[in-house]
Amino acid sequence: MGIVIRQSIISTIISYVGVAIGYINLLYLYPKFLDTEQVGLLRTIQDAAILFTPFAQFGLAQSMVRYFPRLVSSKESSGSFITLMLLLAIAGFGVFFILFKVFEGPILLYFEDNAQEIISYSSLILWLTLILLIVAILEAYSRSLIKNIIPNLLREVVARLLLAVFVFLYFSGYLSFHAFIVSTAVAYLICLTILISYLWSQGELKINLKLGGLDKAALPELFKYSLLSFAGTAGLIIVGKVDSIMVAGMLGLAANAVYTTAFYMATVIEVPKRALSQVAMPLIARAFEKKDMVEINSIYQKTAINQFIIGSLILIGVWANLENIFEIMPKGNIYEVGKWVVVIVGFGKLMDMLFGPSSEIIVLSKYYAFNIILILVLAASVITLNNTLIPIYDINGAAIGAAFALVFFNLIKFIFIWAVLKIQPFSWATLKVLAITLLTLALNYLIPKMDNVFLDIFIRSAVITLFYSTLILISKASPDGNKIFGSALTFIGVRKPKD
Repeated sequence: MGIVIRQSIISTIISYVGVAIGYINLLYLYPKFLDTEQVGLLRTIQDAAILFTPFAQFGLAQSMVRYFPRLVSSKESSGSFITLMLLLAIAGFGVFFILFKVFEGPILLYFEDNAQEIISYSSLILWLTLILLIVAILEAYSRSLIKNIIPNLLREVVARLLLAVFVFLYFSGYLSFHAFIVSTAVAYLICLTILISYLWSQGELKINLKLGGLDKAALPELFKYSLLSFAGTAGLIIVGKVDSIMVAGMLGLAANAVYTTAFYMATVIEVPKRALSQVAMPLIARAFEKKDMVEINSIYQKTAINQFIIGSLILIGVWANLENIFEIMPKGNIYEVGKWVVVIVGFGKLMDMLFGPSSEIIVLSKYYAFNIILILVLAASVITLNNTLIPIYDINGAAIGAAFALVFFNLIKFIFIWAVLKIQPFSWATLKVLAITLLTLALNYLIPKMDNVFLDIFIRSAVITLFYSTLILISKASPDGNKIFGSALTFIGVRKPKD
């Protein structure tokens, strides 16, 4: 678990730096420099490309992590492996492109009434999909190599910094709005170029068209797994992104600007999950290869409790400062409509973290087909819920659908893993963290409101963090957390190192 903790700490720091930049972009720069319709158009283009990417990659990214330990044993086989995956990804995009063009009319018709502006950017969405596809393949390859830092830095920090620069250039008059929208794809293209250069400099991107170094017997199994996991991956993205697309189509771009801004405010909660899962996934794959269920159970429980601890603190912090955030946000009175979206989606994200890396365990096990079936059912349920709830509750209806999907999805996965693999992520520590979370949430309402909004944010956040962290350390809910705290005390000289 040591490598998980070390890399996940660095990845989490990078992710939170990225979240801070994303918050500045979405909560200050975009509302200040762009109209709500312009923000909605930008977010809809990005979400559409993210939604299309899994349909273009046909499950290859999941397969890479799962079969890397079996197929790659040398630099030569590593070159053959990544070359094959890139060629398959490009071929997959070709198939997707043809299908998109065939059904382009009905797809774009969905936006004709409330979000007609999106229609003229369909080509940009396709280009962005291709870029994100190649990025996804190279990121999966990097995760397989346990090289997560640079890909995370590019995705979480560099891409958002570039978008901040581009929106400022638009505001300053150096870019037209059309050029600014196109620069979205340019930002990710720059990140892709840097990622390619990094892997090449590390000697990990040697193009090798000879497949002799690969285990030929495992390739048909990899292709089969890719096609099966494609449905599951696509379904999972549908669950996470279709709400944004449907809000744009049913309520308009301005409503989608409010919804996606509020949704992003809640996603800060799941940053630790992304960081821990990225590092844990290849370790789980290797443990399955060795049939080491003890190691898998250890990763399962430690990852789950650490995610729950950090996620609970962040949710409380966001909840406690929600009014302050909208107060200092440009056009905050417009975006404040989405406050319940933040709370509802935030709760769903926390529940997703509570259940640990259950998706990764199922996907990497021999029972991966169950995950695919469940995700497809959930994707259909989310679309049905959104069609029902959005007309009644507007953007809150989309949030309810997203949260319900996360809770129900994780509950079924938990039951399945417990029944089939005889492992589960919970312990008495889970109840300790729940009790501490409720106590801290109650404490928030006892803290008096300060007149100065920035002072209120600082004092409120500091008191909540100190109270929560102290109780977590005293309760020893996370042995890893206590070890890190002890190491920090030793490092700064407060505590003498043990012999």
